[in-house]
Amino acid sequence: MMIDKIGSVNPIFLEGVNRNNQINKERGVDSVRLSQEALAQSELYQATEIVNSAPDSRANLVAEIKAHINDPSFLNDAVLDTTVEIILAVFSL
Repeated sequence: MMIDKIGSVNPIFLEGVNRNNQINKERGVDSVRLSQEALAQSELYQATEIVNSAPDSRANLVAEIKAHINDPSFLNDAVLDTTVEIILAVFSL
């Protein structure tokens, strides 16, 4: 079995680069138009990024609730009765 030698790669011609530069100069300024859907998606993406980068304010609320639960004077009969009433109201019982 015989393997043929790989041929050489054609060199890059500078004529093509110059031709492209001439074409761009003839056309003038390039521009891009975005659809309304793309603009809406862009706004949605930016809003999502802002929300994701914002600090989680619920961490403070969770810490506060944990402190209340650990406090023995917080869980009295009045609090438990109110909680039970709310849960029963949610489930319509």
